[in-house]
Amino acid sequence: MFYRLRNRTNKAIYDFMCRGILNTPPLPTIDDGTVILSGVGNRDLIMYLVAIKSFHRRFRRGRIVLLIPDDFPANQLQTLTEHVNPLLVIRDSKVRMGTCPRGGTWERLVSIIDLIKNYYVIQLDADTVTVGDVEEVRECADRNLSFTIGTWPHQSIETMREACARVKSIKHSHVQILAEQNFDRLPDFNESRYVRGQSSFAGFARGSFSHEKLERFSEAMTGILGGRKWNEWGSESLASNFVVANSEKPEVLPF
Repeated sequence: MFYRLRNRTNKAIYDFMCRGILNTPPLPTIDDGTVILSGVGNRDLIMYLVAIKSFHRRFRRGRIVLLIPDDFPANQLQTLTEHVNPLLVIRDSKVRMGTCPRGGTWERLVSIIDLIKNYYVIQLDADTVTVGDVEEVRECADRNLSFTIGTWPHQSIETMREACARVKSIKHSHVQILAEQNFDRLPDFNESRYVRGQSSFAGFARGSFSHEKLERFSEAMTGILGGRKWNEWGSESLASNFVVANSEKPEVLPF
């Protein structure tokens, strides 16, 4: 209870302090084959505008795609439309999930897989702020390379065997740890790669993955862990890491 109260209070202070973002100019419309997708919740308006405008100021390219809840307030959507001129607005319930779980941000990853048929996609969480140069990100977009931000120094893409061995002895019930510990039960274990990256900010190369591959991975993990565990929060983040790692020549950017 106290955590929720503190979180709401901090959020209200943040929104008040950053309300000036509403007075900044709208983003330019740049159709260059790149899109920046963000999931925006009902209380994320100010925070998201800070996130996308601070990133776009450095990145200087791409169109915006918004993934929003079905009950997203109409007045907030109007404000977002005025500020970012979205290429596309996707409601959660309209995402065709196939056999992938619904909820827990899975709609975000499935929407990305839809979009990379035609675009280079960057996933940008609403609770990020860009304060430095993003030259590595522009280079990945130029070369159509997937990327993620690493979680330890000098990190690189691993074989799935290496990733599995690294966590085997850890005692933890989190879905991400359990899934990694059981990678060796996947049918394509020996041919697959993995990276423990940050799904809050990642790039997905055009044409790098498919719904069929994602569903096969999700179905295999469901068979190993059970549907209840695989549906827990965090499974989408692991699946996002799997998608990036099994793209062609993916990059791990320094955290």
